[in-house]
Amino acid sequence: MNKRFALPTILVIVSALLAGCWDQVQIEERGFVVGIAIDVPRTKEVEKRAAKEAPRKPKVKQRFLVTHQLVIPGGLIAGSQGGGGGGQNTTNEAFLNLASEGDSLFEVSRELATRTSRAPFYQHLKVLVISEEVARTPDGFANAMDFLLRDPDSRRSGKVFISNGFAKSIIEVKPKTEKLPSLYINSIGENIEKNARMLPEVRIGDIHEDLLNPFSFVIPRVRAEKNEIKMAGSAVFSHDNQMVGFLGEEETEGLNFLTGNIDGGLLKAKVKGDLVVLNIQGTKHEIVQDLRDKQNFKFTIKIECEGILAEAYALLDFLSKEETKKLERAFAKEIERMCLDTLQKVHKEMKVDVIKLGSNIRQKEYSLWKQIQKDWESGQRLYEKSTIKVEAKVYLRNVGSINRSEKEEGR
Repeated sequence: MNKRFALPTILVIVSALLAGCWDQVQIEERGFVVGIAIDVPRTKEVEKRAAKEAPRKPKVKQRFLVTHQLVIPGGLIAGSQGGGGGGQNTTNEAFLNLASEGDSLFEVSRELATRTSRAPFYQHLKVLVISEEVARTPDGFANAMDFLLRDPDSRRSGKVFISNGFAKSIIEVKPKTEKLPSLYINSIGENIEKNARMLPEVRIGDIHEDLLNPFSFVIPRVRAEKNEIKMAGSAVFSHDNQMVGFLGEEETEGLNFLTGNIDGGLLKAKVKGDLVVLNIQGTKHEIVQDLRDKQNFKFTIKIECEGILAEAYALLDFLSKEETKKLERAFAKEIERMCLDTLQKVHKEMKVDVIKLGSNIRQKEYSLWKQIQKDWESGQRLYEKSTIKVEAKVYLRNVGSINRSEKEEGR
């Protein structure tokens, strides 16, 4: 090779090899955000101070109080208990909660750079908690989500929850089993196979689809209780992305049966005045629709559930086919009762299609859906005028090894 070209060639090759590191940030300089809580500010002090410093700044309708939960790696290594909030911290803590206020989440994120040496890094975001107060505000929920949906550095697999109360209090709990509250919340959200009263996980990416689709949707509800949280029930959002109310724990279980989102859990019923409990092993879900009359669409939601007898106080001959059928009918009636209670709430009172009947029409009869979509939950309100029935069947696969009967008890 000609010596005149040797040095430039080497420089080009070396430059190409080093080009991938131009934006490298050392791991110890990252501010790993694992949880975010979004609230409405409790006072106007910060807003007044900002207006005084910049009186000509344009005013907006909404302001947010945003709490970031950052990891302190030293606290994890030391094996100390996590704790602390509101910016207070010691060297043994595993997390730091920093609360900032502003009319823009992007502004709040950048404002943290004035208070901490580690810039927020959202690739490890586990949970996002939005307060009921924000969610009930017109456009509040969508505006709160906007920054995280647009930011290419945000983790779209983070779980989203609606708090029944102040969202900041959720990520300030001090669990005894975890050093990071956000990881504790995240882990509870994965227990849907154990309890049918929890909604399936809703992630930031799912919310993006919900905001773009013309359908109502639900998000898991969470509330703080001393040093723990309880995750049961659901927050209901209308098709215009505004929260309209909560479903209770049993109503959420009914909703899960109606939408086919039961992965496990238990089902209680009464037989001869005593309690019997079914351990749910699996379910099937089908929607049969009659769409001939536009002013009275008819839907039948058919539910099949199978499981094993987990507990029984009733004295029955569990080896008898007739007695087994009684148990199955009792459990089926309980499923139908819960589903009808849920329908009373979401169909008659809230009038929101969170059971996805409109989505079923769009999937199976798309041409018809194009004609009626503007009149489904608004306009002529065809969803509200629809007739919805529920039919449930339960199959008992195992009754266990105990067989107490009335005859044996009388001996």
